[in-house]
Amino acid sequence: MSETTRLKQRRNVAQRERDEFQPLLDEAYQYAIPFRKSANSERNGRSRGEKRVDQVFDHTAVDSAFRFAGKLQQDFWPAGQDNFKLEPGPVIVNPAERDELAKQLEPIGSVAGAFFDDGDWDMAFHEMALELSAGTGAILMDSTNEPDKLWEPMSVPIDELLLENGPRNRISGIFWTRKMTIRVVKETWPRARLSEEMKELLRDKPEEEIDIYQDTVYDARKSEWIMTVWCKKQSAKLRQKKSRTCPWLVPRYFRVPGETYGRGPVMLAMPTIKTLNTTARLQLQAASIAMLGIYTAVDDGVFNPDLAVQAPGAFWKVARNGGSLGPSVQRFPDPRIDLQNMVLNEMRMGVKATMMDQSLPAEGAAVRSATEILERVKRLASDHLGAYGRLVKEVTIPAVKRVLELAYNRGLIASDIPIDQLLVRVKIKSPLAIAREAQRIEKIVQWLQMVLMIMQDRSNRVAKVEQSLVMIGRDFGIPEKLMVTDKERDAMDEQEQQLQAAAVAAQAAGAAGGS
Repeated sequence: MSETTRLKQRRNVAQRERDEFQPLLDEAYQYAIPFRKSANSERNGRSRGEKRVDQVFDHTAVDSAFRFAGKLQQDFWPAGQDNFKLEPGPVIVNPAERDELAKQLEPIGSVAGAFFDDGDWDMAFHEMALELSAGTGAILMDSTNEPDKLWEPMSVPIDELLLENGPRNRISGIFWTRKMTIRVVKETWPRARLSEEMKELLRDKPEEEIDIYQDTVYDARKSEWIMTVWCKKQSAKLRQKKSRTCPWLVPRYFRVPGETYGRGPVMLAMPTIKTLNTTARLQLQAASIAMLGIYTAVDDGVFNPDLAVQAPGAFWKVARNGGSLGPSVQRFPDPRIDLQNMVLNEMRMGVKATMMDQSLPAEGAAVRSATEILERVKRLASDHLGAYGRLVKEVTIPAVKRVLELAYNRGLIASDIPIDQLLVRVKIKSPLAIAREAQRIEKIVQWLQMVLMIMQDRSNRVAKVEQSLVMIGRDFGIPEKLMVTDKERDAMDEQEQQLQAAAVAAQAAGAAGGS
């Protein structure tokens, strides 16, 4: 069995699972993230230039989805900041060895951080976070041959991907279908060997679009990822590349047991989102009926509704305007829809709260106390903590591992460092991680203050003050070059002892001379 045939079989299995999950995604695309639905998907019928929001009558979910993406990026991976650090793992307990390894890892971490300091990563992360609001996002972290770029991260709509669940609920296959012209195929993979049919198309119809399949699967026997690019126009592969790390990030916000795709805040708030949309549509319909009205006409052979122009100053020819039979044309009573009991503002606030939209109440809304607003902001600030561990496992650590492999392949670092979280680990330095560390460090600081206040000069008999402060600095992500090492501290102690000995000797010499 050929390799492409096996890929087709795995694609078919992934497609069946996707078809079962598709109705949930369709609702998310319709009401919350309409601008992330792919225009190249065969299922969408090539919807380029489509009106994405013509069936949306309340924009709360659309607005909150963008705010969710911005908040997630600000809390988890803000642009222009050091959001991670390579440091020795818990296996290394010797202070001297930890300090030495930390100094060696710091320049390597700086090289890895340079990959994320460009606008491509920031843009890809925000687009991925926008789709993550519906449950699942995707970023392709591919290498590039351009001399002015370190890599080429690109957000891919989940609508174009099929995912395969592997051992221990890990993604073991990512199948990407994309539309490309023959010319773009050749420009993207210039070294690809084209079949005679492809060469003929490139010569005669270079702008004809074909389906390109870019499939990435994990080989458990060799512990490597294999990316294969192929199409139905030829049997030979267009490209195949192997790597130690996965070139894809496919994070899930929440995950239902047994499902491959994730579920996000949009799906949690979907009942209220649909109710809001229906209510707004009914309000508009009622308003249009109240403005224009509905009229009933007697079929008397005189009045023709098709020829009656509704315009100021128009005259209608009718059989009568009153009498025992009533008028020929009469306005139907306007519909009365009592929407006050539906509490629209409360539902909008519920949608915003579920999607972590921290915007304060509008000026015209009911006045809320400062305590209520503060507590609401504090609660929303911790909403990501439920998915924090999964985001670290499926975003930060795989992204750092990927850029280290790319940096090694380009010769930017001397060795491809394996991150096993035991010898070398990734220390998260995002604002959300710092906030979590602050809660733990606060207890240590309070204890140190208590020891120093009670024991004063004898505090070293209870607490290791210097080591505690160094550990706190590392937990806060302070650069190693700003912290005193054990060797430097020993040198300071030795110098202090020499100064004390010299002072004692000078005092003794002065006393002897005076006598």
